[in-house]
Amino acid sequence: MSRLSGKVVVVVGAGSIAPGWSNGKACAVQYAREGAAVVCADFVQDRADEVAELILSEGGRAVAVKADATCEADVQSVVDRAVTEFGRLDVMHNNVGVGGSWGAPDTIAPESWAREINQTLTTAYLGTRCAVPVMRQHGGGAIINISSSFAHRFPRRATVGYSTAKAAVEGMTRACAAAYGGHNIRVNCIRIGFVETPIVMTGLEKLSEAEKEQALNKTRLKVPLRREHGSAFDVAAAAVFLASDDAKYISGEIMNVDGALDCTPL
Repeated sequence: MSRLSGKVVVVVGAGSIAPGWSNGKACAVQYAREGAAVVCADFVQDRADEVAELILSEGGRAVAVKADATCEADVQSVVDRAVTEFGRLDVMHNNVGVGGSWGAPDTIAPESWAREINQTLTTAYLGTRCAVPVMRQHGGGAIINISSSFAHRFPRRATVGYSTAKAAVEGMTRACAAAYGGHNIRVNCIRIGFVETPIVMTGLEKLSEAEKEQALNKTRLKVPLRREHGSAFDVAAAAVFLASDDAKYISGEIMNVDGALDCTPL
């Protein structure tokens, strides 16, 4: 039997901004491959549709929902759709994060700061807020938040907004693990290192191919394990484990998926 047979998963931020495997897309597909029914939610309907159709083409169960993860009513509608379509909710995967606001407080505009906090932290809060009552009603569940190595490792170019938001996601994860443990709701977080996803590659699109490869090699050399970047499916494998009963006594964990990057000096 597959590890997630009979479980229902919501992935908020399931789409990909460009061709290829985003973390959300890979996680949604891998959840389905492990037997779960998956609600694929994304701000862009076509992106959600793409992931759901891929799951269906492999014989899995999935529905696509358009939702703004910063809007409580939209997130609640996603949870409601899971219950209506599949009868329950076992796993909430909070994947949304924005990044891109380079700078420190004296250079980040207030609206950019608010955007980082809203899209990276508030989305995880809302996903948790809407999922918990349904999970509690059905005897428990698992919440998986997504963080970044930038939560506690900082590049030369400041990323104060993004780093602060991701660090707060990790803090919220641990606080929620303590708060909801008595309801058999596990809350964990995956801290991702260098992964070559479409959003990362899009950030390099202005470079020539030689410059792009040089930039990628520079970060690959920082990773002790195999000296290469991970893939979105490395993240998905960790997510499936945390969602499954194999992790039934694991909660409040910040799991590094980074090829031992966290073990290296800054």
